[in-house]
Order: sequence, then C-alpha cells, then structure tokens
Amino acid sequence: MSNLEIVLKDFFDCFYIPIRYVDSNFKLTYKIASSSNIDEFIEDVKLYEYIKKNATSIKKLTYYDNIHFIIAPIKNSLYNGYVIAGPFRSSNITIDINIPFKPFYCINNIQNMLKSIIKENLNNRPKLSSHVSSSIAYIHKNYKDDIKIDDICSYLNINKSYFCRLFKKEIGYTFSDFLNKFRVEKSKDFLSNDEYSILDVAMSVGYNSHSYYSSLFKKFNNITPVDYRNGYNTKTEYLQS
Repeated sequence: MSNLEIVLKDFFDCFYIPIRYVDSNFKLTYKIASSSNIDEFIEDVKLYEYIKKNATSIKKLTYYDNIHFIIAPIKNSLYNGYVIAGPFRSSNITIDINIPFKPFYCINNIQNMLKSIIKENLNNRPKLSSHVSSSIAYIHKNYKDDIKIDDICSYLNINKSYFCRLFKKEIGYTFSDFLNKFRVEKSKDFLSNDEYSILDVAMSVGYNSHSYYSSLFKKFNNITPVDYRNGYNTKTEYLQS
C-alpha cells in the first residue's frame, strides 16, 4: 500500500467520509466509499473546474449551504494532484444523494485532521540521505535515458546492496519501482497530446517497448494508457464546456 493510499484509508477510518485522489489532469487514481451518484454530483457542481482554477492550498468548499468538500493539493516527487474529502452534509438535505452527516462545528477539525494525516504520511518524512537525494535528482534529469541501478551506484560510488536497502527504507519504494512510477507520471503529459502514438509516449520517458510501458502504466494506475488518454480528453471537453 502506498503512502497516498494510507492517507485515504486513515482519513476514512476516522470519519467515514468519501475520499479520493485525482492527479493533476483530474484522472481518478484512488477512491474510498464513492459511488456513481457522488461522481455525478461532482460533475454537476463542476468541482474539478473550480479546483483547477482556485485550489492552491487546502480549503473547504460548500454547496447548497450544507454540502461540503475539503480539497488538499498534493505536490511532491511522487504525486501531483488533489486529495478530495467529501461530500458530507452538515444538515438535513433534500437532494437525492446518500452522503454522511457531520455537525457543522466539526468541519474545521475534519480539515485539520486531513492536513495532519497528509503531513504525517507525505510531507513529514525525515531528510533524505545525500545518496538517495542525489539518485532522485539523477532520475529527474535523466529519466528519458536508459537508467540502470548499476550506473547509479557507480555514479554515487556506493555498494549496490546497501544502496537498494537505503533507498527502500527512505522512500518506501524500490529504486526500480520509483523510477518506473516517475516515468509513468511524466508520460501523462505526453498522453494529453493526441499527436503522440503510445510508442512515442513510451520512448519519450525511456521505454523502447510499447507493451512493457503499457503494462507498467496499468500497474500503477489500474487503466491502460489508451484508456487514460480517452478519459483525459473527455474530462478536458467537460472542463471547457
């Protein structure tokens, strides 16, 4: 389970409020206790459109005077998107949607708890060692190239076994998983452009195999690159309508 999934699970276990994570292109990646009705409600109130224009820090949103969301932007070396808690209601409502009730006076506490859980799991890690920090900087600069862990260890002048243990301990991913996840996230920028074939996209982030890239993309996102592209284009049309 990734640290981001832990954030969603810990929050839900505390409040039983639906919660989801969408990436910077508003592609749904993780969700807990959501439903098709909630998805439709989010579209009806144009929540993603508002977030795209206004959500630069954690904030509360209210619709129909008593339906609430809490939005928390996430941006670090692994994630670039938004945690969205809600909807939940603070009074009786007539709208036909089944959402949990929380007293109005609890909203600030709910927001502060979400902020705390995110900080604990995503933003409050101990300072990285120089070797791990340098290896991540190397990935950011050279992810389009053929990166091998032996090359990294030679570059850092460090024992391979020691480096692998250190990286996993500090980041929570193996070096290979981190590299692949970073490349897959970068590839989403290319997928938004229909002029690139899937092979073009794969090669743009360091993969020579269309099938291998597609399998990795599905591993990390639960959908194929083609499905992601189609979903992105649909969402773009919605936001521009």
